[in-house]
Amino acid sequence: MSSTRSLFKLLFAALLLSCSGSQTPSQPNVLLVVLDTHRADVLSAYGNSVATTPHFDRLAQEGTRFESAFSTDFWTLPGHASLFTGLYPSRHGATSETNALAEQVNTLAEVLQGAGYRTGAFVSNPWISAERGFAQGFDTFEETWKRRPGVALEDAGGIQLSQAWIATRIERHEPFLVFLNLNDAHMPYTPDPQVLHRLHPGPRSADRRGHLQTITSMWPYLAGAEPLGETDFEILRELYEAEVAMTDQLLGALLSHLRDLGILDETVVVVTADHGENIGDHGQIDHLLSFYDSTVRIPLALRYPPRIPAGQVLEELVSLVDIAPTILDLCGLAPEALPGSGQSLLDPKRVPHRFVIAENDRPLNGIQLLEAAFPDFDTATIDGRMRMIRTPRYKLIWREDAPSEFYDLAVDPGELKNLAETPSAAQAALRRDLEAWMKQSARQGDLPFERFESEDSASLERLRTLGYIE
Repeated sequence: MSSTRSLFKLLFAALLLSCSGSQTPSQPNVLLVVLDTHRADVLSAYGNSVATTPHFDRLAQEGTRFESAFSTDFWTLPGHASLFTGLYPSRHGATSETNALAEQVNTLAEVLQGAGYRTGAFVSNPWISAERGFAQGFDTFEETWKRRPGVALEDAGGIQLSQAWIATRIERHEPFLVFLNLNDAHMPYTPDPQVLHRLHPGPRSADRRGHLQTITSMWPYLAGAEPLGETDFEILRELYEAEVAMTDQLLGALLSHLRDLGILDETVVVVTADHGENIGDHGQIDHLLSFYDSTVRIPLALRYPPRIPAGQVLEELVSLVDIAPTILDLCGLAPEALPGSGQSLLDPKRVPHRFVIAENDRPLNGIQLLEAAFPDFDTATIDGRMRMIRTPRYKLIWREDAPSEFYDLAVDPGELKNLAETPSAAQAALRRDLEAWMKQSARQGDLPFERFESEDSASLERLRTLGYIE
């Protein structure tokens, strides 16, 4: 970080802190939870007939659920950066071409820290590590995939660590922001057998199921080395749903802890996801290289009784970029304290989004893995930037140097009939909107555009386990 930038951040923090003091009613606590790799329709609150998420469902009933929430990309690092900054990937610069969030970008944690909040993060995905810039503004930043003396390895998702941290904040009467990334639902799917049997007691081939549990990513399947059929997709779906149910249990434990402390109603609770997952959808698995709703439509529920109505379901389009300004608004801070692309969902004067955007740059991580593991695969077929623009009715998926896709979601919600070759006024209008967006959001050169290379052996090994790198 440059000295000028460091001075600016310190002065900004001092200004906010001078306006705060001891905890006041305008300083509610904040619990922000990302259910990593959760497509919206896998949650029972979003129509899944399998009771995967009773704790999320209760949270949604006690607050407001958003039916049409979307990520800004189909994978972890850009999505979390948008969540923390209120910016789309082309603006915050944390993409598959950089692999890190630049220090020049202000974050939600920094703004709340400057306003007198204590800030703690408990993350389970190494793409959002401190090394990659995501610890900005956090007093405590626990990377749960790393062994630490005295910390139980069975503390899935850092729940016990976060509970202890929250209890200390309450004892000291300190307003807090606590962020958790819960990564259990990510490939490989290895749920507790009892949870799996409870949700799906039917007979399955133990050998085939065991094999499918070893699949860590989409790359072998994409390269043709891991053929899968419809029965395989059904088994993968069952395993995935069991992982989602286990993550919901962690969420339930966290919410119960806040209830037991008597602070749940004094805490802004935001639960969302960074992206979804394909399980045979469009012949794909995993979530990379896909801008279908299975990978970009995400759950979102907000609970805070003083300001958020209970039992409300909103249909309007919302994006991950809207969450940071909404939290600032609920904390009594101007959303403009974090200038970005989003808007507070509590602002009665807001104009609902006409469309939402998702963006992905060249998938360099996947290209490198494929070149190393499957040298015969033609990586030129995936080497290009992608953009998506979606309205309530239409979706356009643009690919650099490749054909586009266009869908009328009113008659084709599964995005099965590509209408890109059928000229229409709706498609032409959406193309104009996307072209204008891309021109407006073109990189301005104010961020360093350098590819970050990790030197953290524990994080690199975890990324290998998750199938991201070779």
